Amino acid sequence: MKGILILLTIFINLSISALEVNIGVENSWPPYADENGEGISSNIVIEAFKEVGVKVKLHIFPYTRIMEMTKRGELDGCYNVTRDKSTNTNFIFGKEPILRTTASYYQPVNTPYKKELIAGDKIALMRGYQYGDEFEKNKDSYIETRVNTQEQILKLLERNRVNVAILADGSANFHIKRLNLENVIKKGAVHFNLEVFLAFSKESKNSKKLAALLDKGISKLKKKGVYEDLLLGKKKGQKSLAQNP
Repeated sequence: MKGILILLTIFINLSISALEVNIGVENSWPPYADENGEGISSNIVIEAFKEVGVKVKLHIFPYTRIMEMTKRGELDGCYNVTRDKSTNTNFIFGKEPILRTTASYYQPVNTPYKKELIAGDKIALMRGYQYGDEFEKNKDSYIETRVNTQEQILKLLERNRVNVAILADGSANFHIKRLNLENVIKKGAVHFNLEVFLAFSKESKNSKKLAALLDKGISKLKKKGVYEDLLLGKKKGQKSLAQNP
């Protein structure tokens, strides 16, 4: 019996180590995922899967494309996805977010402090991004402009083409400093607390297993004390406002 258990353990370990996942990553959300797919989120995903013996093959495309590819089963999963009514319907999630941060209102510096969205707001948003169920309930009362990059959003604010935008704070700080817009754009109130996940395809038979393995890998990183370092980023200039769960 002992020999059988040993063989079974070896078989399970081999089957896990043999796993390779095809994961989509967006190319326009530094410092979390830049044009090369590199950044804080990618570091966490790769290292977490490494902890449980899973090899990650990244596929770098715009956010809307990786979401569609995952939905169709062409990819095993994709990140950086937030959970709402729509994504919970279309994807499988684990329990552990990749990271937690905040998303706030950003506005031209010469406008009154933005506490909340109101009907008629001209708002710049990322194409394909989710902004919470409460936003979805009221979205018809806003005038939306959807674009492909964070930089385009900030340019719209700079030119007063919109009066507000919603951006993750880590990404907003990264771009505002890079574009020297500190005296042009200011931060308003927090829109919502943002939990960023890896979404797995419902078309893949391994998705629930992979979600559980990712949860396990993230937990291992936290126990080792590595997770907090990854949140700070490995590249110069990559700093995150992510909050430790």
